[in-house]
Amino acid sequence: MAIDRVDEVLLDSGPDMIWELFHENSKTSLYERHPYFSHHPSDDAVVAMMRRLRFVKPYADSPKVSLPDAIPATSRSLYEVMLGRTTARRLEPGPVRLDQVATVLRCSYGVTRDNADNAYPRPFRVIPSGGALYPLELYVAARRVEGLIPGLYHYDPEEHELDVLHLGDHLDQLGGDLVQQDLARDAAAAVLVSAVFFRSTFKYGDRGYRFALIEAGHLAQNALLVASEMGITSAPIGGYLDRGIDRSLGLDGIEESVVYALLFGGPR
Repeated sequence: MAIDRVDEVLLDSGPDMIWELFHENSKTSLYERHPYFSHHPSDDAVVAMMRRLRFVKPYADSPKVSLPDAIPATSRSLYEVMLGRTTARRLEPGPVRLDQVATVLRCSYGVTRDNADNAYPRPFRVIPSGGALYPLELYVAARRVEGLIPGLYHYDPEEHELDVLHLGDHLDQLGGDLVQQDLARDAAAAVLVSAVFFRSTFKYGDRGYRFALIEAGHLAQNALLVASEMGITSAPIGGYLDRGIDRSLGLDGIEESVVYALLFGGPR
């Protein structure tokens, strides 16, 4: 592309630049009206709303799978893990263990403090969250996980257990909704990260959408670093057909939608 053409594109502020419109509208301002409250809500109002909202999606009628509590001992320093992490271009086709999946889930979105000693209504998690509102939900599509029947599961971080949603190889359907479909062929498991947007936007408006995406990044990096330390292959996925992925999980794609996907394969 010629330099002058690049300049034309960068200076273009036409109607197709939706990201510019969203970024501008999601900026924090002292003067714009809050989308849900006549005034910016007080801490008491936020806490009252948090008590009304679910901490995690309930699947009360679903069978439960308890996850191992023990986190495997690490063999490398944090710095070694960070510098050695890579995105797999091809996942190893071997299995992963249930304790490895449990470790990925706990270290990416697990509860670290129940807050029973104070009035704050939500338990704290292992990653930062805007306003400690924790809008994310995790779904696990298991294919070759030792100790777990192939199927689609939902992670309950407060109980550290899986809700059984559907049995069968859900990764076959998932693979058809990826831009890089070949990556899912060898995957042993996938973690799909969705956002229940109102958990953030009731307090922060459009800014809450930004916070949900930022939080998904925190979660994914933890998951990928833990996978790297355990020696299993992994790949973060942003290229997928949103409506297909949402339908496969039973999400409406509006109030709740998948914002990130992570694939895991066997050991290197």
